[in-house]
Parts: sequence; C-alpha cells; structure tokens
Amino acid sequence: MSTKCSPSGDELARALDRLMRRVEAGVHLRASAIDADRIGPLGGMLLLTLADLGAVPVQTLVATSGRDKSQITRLVQMLEGKGAVTRQRSPEDGRISLIALSQKGVRLVHDLRRIMKEVVDELLAPLPEMDRAALARALMRL
Repeated sequence: MSTKCSPSGDELARALDRLMRRVEAGVHLRASAIDADRIGPLGGMLLLTLADLGAVPVQTLVATSGRDKSQITRLVQMLEGKGAVTRQRSPEDGRISLIALSQKGVRLVHDLRRIMKEVVDELLAPLPEMDRAALARALMRL
C-alpha cells in the first residue's frame, strides 16, 4: 500500500525559493537584452505590480512590494522620467497622486511577461502536462 506524503512547510518553502531564484535568474539574463532604458529588476517588478493593480497611490506600491517608501518613491520618479509610468490625481482625493502604467510601461510589461513565460516554460518542461496543470491550478488559487 502506497501512501502519499505531503512535503513539510520547510521543504515547500525551499522548493519555492529555488524556483523563484531560477525564474528571477532566467528573466534577468533575458531581460537585460531588452532593457535599453535600464529599468532593472526592481523597476520591472514595480511595472508588473502596476499591471496587476492598475493606478494606485505610492503607499499601495510600498505595501505590496515590502520596500521602503523612499526607495519606491525614487523608483517611481526614475520610471516616470523614463516614460514608463504616469502620475494622475485621484478622482476621490485630489491630494493623492495615482501611479499608472504609460503606453511605454504597458509595452515593457508585455515584454517582461513574454520573457517570464519563456523561462517558466523551460523550467517546467521536465514535468508531465498533468503536473504542470495541477501546479497552475494550485498557484491560481493563491
């Protein structure tokens, strides 16, 4: 009789850490070829966050990134200077600026997502289709 053993929290944490590092390294190697504006990994992360959340205040970017407010503020200023994000006044509270993707930012996100897909496809290629589908379903629930 065979019993399936679930991985411990520690084993799962290590496996996820390993996967995230491999994805990050693969994306970094490929993205450097398209990063003519020198957005960098943290800039790419912020652009992907904006693509997920839409126009948000800086405080939301700080909370979702786990980064220091001054670091995110400088990053937003850099991305704005490179034309990747825009600032707009909040319709609810004119004192608050919302940060949003510009058209250039949308293009950069499209490129980053394409690269991420390539990297993930390569990393998961050894898994049978059924396992990849199960992993996708589990990740989508998070």
